[in-house]
Amino acid sequence: MNKIENLLKEENSRLSRLTAPENMEARLRRALHSAAPKRTTFRKLTNGRKIAVAAILALMLIIGDQYHALAYYGKILLGFDGILNDNLKKLNQQEWGQPVGEQAKLADGTLLTVDGIMSDENQFIVYYTLSNPKGLVIKDTPTIITFGEIKGYQTFAKSQGGSLLPNKDQTEIKGFSTFEPVNPLAKKLTLSYWDISGDSSERREGHLAFRYHPDEAMPTRIKQSIHQTLTVDGSPITFGSITATPTMTLIEGTVQEQNKKLFDQIHHGVEIVANGEPIKSHDIRINKTENGYTFSLRYDPLPENLTSVQIVLAENGGKVDIPIN
Repeated sequence: MNKIENLLKEENSRLSRLTAPENMEARLRRALHSAAPKRTTFRKLTNGRKIAVAAILALMLIIGDQYHALAYYGKILLGFDGILNDNLKKLNQQEWGQPVGEQAKLADGTLLTVDGIMSDENQFIVYYTLSNPKGLVIKDTPTIITFGEIKGYQTFAKSQGGSLLPNKDQTEIKGFSTFEPVNPLAKKLTLSYWDISGDSSERREGHLAFRYHPDEAMPTRIKQSIHQTLTVDGSPITFGSITATPTMTLIEGTVQEQNKKLFDQIHHGVEIVANGEPIKSHDIRINKTENGYTFSLRYDPLPENLTSVQIVLAENGGKVDIPIN
């Protein structure tokens, strides 16, 4: 029993160092008050039963260590601070994530775990861990896995990028990958990936399915049709819509084919100004259509205490005011 007792003491010490989220106490109180009282009958445990209970508890703790059962405390994802920007850290602390915990094994024995997800109308974010006690073979690529798309009911969400960070001895990688938004009616999603681990240079396709809870997605703050045109040297840029969510702000518009010279102006000269301050810009994405080009501009999320939003064209000072509902 000494081994079991030591395991219990170590786990108790580890748990004592955890700090509960600020709103955890209030949530527990509400749950206790709303629960109907139940009559419980206690039976005295014999020494043999005490030993069995202690053994079961120790086994649960051991299993929990093998698959970091405390990856979430409440709904807060732990261990990802090193790769998250300030906004994603804030959303994580506000418990906007959905725990997943599904796993798949790669060709070289590396374990892929989808720890959790975040979702809103602009994008879908997958948080994952790659772990291998023998070491992760990085080779000439930034990782041993690449993500394809997420499929589900009326959903084909392509990968859009991400970030990752190996630990010092390269036995674990924490990362996140962003995808196009998924359909809010989807209840089960399947993540496809390419496994490039092992000795072979060929890629092996894999799939990992998990449940999705659309009701846990983050709400959209602003979704407005704009349909206003600003001009640069007589050439029109039409802004079609703005969608502001907790993870980012998206501006979509169109440019006539003969005016593709304006792409650089759009990328570096279109600003979002909220509460009188510019919002950080990230990138532009352009697609060819039959009638010209569509573009999408991605920015940081809008501030919480929002009083005004404008699209500003730096070239000539043209402005589009966005109504705030």
